[in-house]
Amino acid sequence: MSLFSLHTPPFTVRIATDSPTLFTDLSSLYPDEVLRLQPCPEHIYDFHIDYRRRFSGKSRPYHFRTGSEHFRMADANQLIPTFEWGLNWCVSAYQQQYLAIHAAVLEKDGKALIMPAPPGSGKSTLCALLMLRGWRLLSDEMCLIDPGSGQLQPYVRPVSLKNASIEVIRQYQPGISVFHRTPDTEKGTVAYLRPTDISWIQSDTPAAPAWILFPAYQAEAEPVAVFTMPKADTLLYLAQNSFNYAVYATEGFRLLSQLVDNTESYRLEYSDTSQMIELLEQLLC
Repeated sequence: MSLFSLHTPPFTVRIATDSPTLFTDLSSLYPDEVLRLQPCPEHIYDFHIDYRRRFSGKSRPYHFRTGSEHFRMADANQLIPTFEWGLNWCVSAYQQQYLAIHAAVLEKDGKALIMPAPPGSGKSTLCALLMLRGWRLLSDEMCLIDPGSGQLQPYVRPVSLKNASIEVIRQYQPGISVFHRTPDTEKGTVAYLRPTDISWIQSDTPAAPAWILFPAYQAEAEPVAVFTMPKADTLLYLAQNSFNYAVYATEGFRLLSQLVDNTESYRLEYSDTSQMIELLEQLLC
């Protein structure tokens, strides 16, 4: 069994596994400063992950667990997707120091863009494209709001690409390295894009929210169309996409109200990715 740690601010996890390949596979996605075989004495572990086979035999699946809670099982060829989904589960289900929303977050020139959206909306594709155009990635999955300051805390991890979005990114930037392409998962084919250097370097630098964007890819829609969102609708959608809004109760309402009051909100419908990116950067920058 091997033990190693993953320090992606603001969370640090300790992983125990009997997989001979997991650490090496993760090293293609995370830099050495983040993924360590030797523990750092300054770190306090937020989650202890047990990712081992529970029974004997090489054909047995791996079980992703934290403490006494079981997430799911994974065959050896799906270790990376299940690991990434498992980390999302740990944070969405158990951390309460931040108000958490299911959304991608990026920053440029000191201003942060929040993109909450359901699966299939093109959120991760848009997130990856903006990152490759120089935006700093805060997170592909988690918008973490500091209840004290209202600032957005980064949680930098690889960008998850699914199905057609993998080829969209490869066509946009030929030669780009997309790692751990895994077919036949419950979400189809998934792969991962490593965050840019500036995203890692500033992985503990908060950002001020400026825009909230609800993207919606629609193959039969106009090439691109942008609509201003009513603030009441924006607040409702954010609350529905929050993992722990009910835990925060009235404080959660205050935080979301403050967020909506201090940002501009839009709905983006598009079928042409190139036109959408150009229009979006004109609108925001």
